[in-house]
Amino acid sequence: MSELGARLRLAREGQGLSLAQASVDTRILQQSLIALEEGAYQRLPGDVVIRGFIRNYAQYLGVPADELIELYRRERGVSEKIRIVPATNPPPSRSYVFPSFFGVFFVTVALVGMAYVSLNAMGRIGSGGPFGVVAVVPVATIPPPSPLPTSTPGALPQIASAPTARPLAVPTVGSGSQPAGGAAPTVTQTGGAALTVTQTATAAGSIAFEVRIASLRGNESSWVRVQSDGNTIYEGVMISGQRRVFDAQRRILIRAGNPPAVLVTVNGLEQGSLGEVSGQPVNWSWPQN
Repeated sequence: MSELGARLRLAREGQGLSLAQASVDTRILQQSLIALEEGAYQRLPGDVVIRGFIRNYAQYLGVPADELIELYRRERGVSEKIRIVPATNPPPSRSYVFPSFFGVFFVTVALVGMAYVSLNAMGRIGSGGPFGVVAVVPVATIPPPSPLPTSTPGALPQIASAPTARPLAVPTVGSGSQPAGGAAPTVTQTGGAALTVTQTATAAGSIAFEVRIASLRGNESSWVRVQSDGNTIYEGVMISGQRRVFDAQRRILIRAGNPPAVLVTVNGLEQGSLGEVSGQPVNWSWPQN
C-alpha cells in the first residue's frame, strides 16, 4: 500500500467513516476511493482526474490537500507539475460577398422580361401611345350619393346605429414602448369615445449563468454538477480559473463539493461563492426559494 493511500485510510478510519459514506458525501465512486487508498492509480481515469479526487477527498477528511498531491507526484515519478493552459481560439472572421454589377443587371432584365410576358398574357398591355405600348389600369367607379330620407309628419326621427368597435393600432418604438411585463397593448375604440386597453403576456426570456472556479491560490478545484430545468447538463471536476456558461428557461440547480471555490454569475450579476466551509457539499438554486 502506498504512503498516500495509508494516510487517507487512517484519516477516514480515525473519523469513523465508511467507504460507502465517504463515496456519498464526496460524490466519488467507491471503487475510485478504494483505488486511492490502495495506491492502484492504474485503475483511475487519468492524472488530472486523480489529482482532483485527491484534493476533494483530502478536503473532505480535513487533510492538507497540497501535501498529499505532492506525495502523489513523488509516488508516480512526476518531476514537474502539470500546468493546464486553456486553449484560445481566434475569433471567426466575417467575410462579405458583394454581388457583381453584371449579375444584378441580368437579374433585373430577367425580372422585367418575366413581368412583361405575364402582363401581355393577361391582356394588360395593348398597342397605342407614343411608344406603342400602354398599360391598361382599371379605374374604380364611384357610386352616386343616395337620396336624403324624406320625413313623414308624426314619425319619430331615426337614430343611426353606433359604429362597431374597431381596434386601433398602437405604434411601438423599440422594446421600451411596451408596458412592464413584456405585454403588447391592444386599444379598441367604441362609438368614437371609450377606449379599452387589453394586454397579452409574452414569454419570458431565458436565464444565462456562468460557473467558474476561483484562482486566488491557483490550486482551487471542486466537483460540480449543474442541472437546467430538471436535466443534468454538466457533471465533473473543475479546476482553478476554469469557467463554463450555461442557460435555462425556468430553474437552475448547482451542487458543489468545495463551495468556497465555486463562483456563480446569473444574467451578468455576481452571486458570490456557494458556501464558506471547504469540503462540505451544498446545493444552490436560482430563483432562490
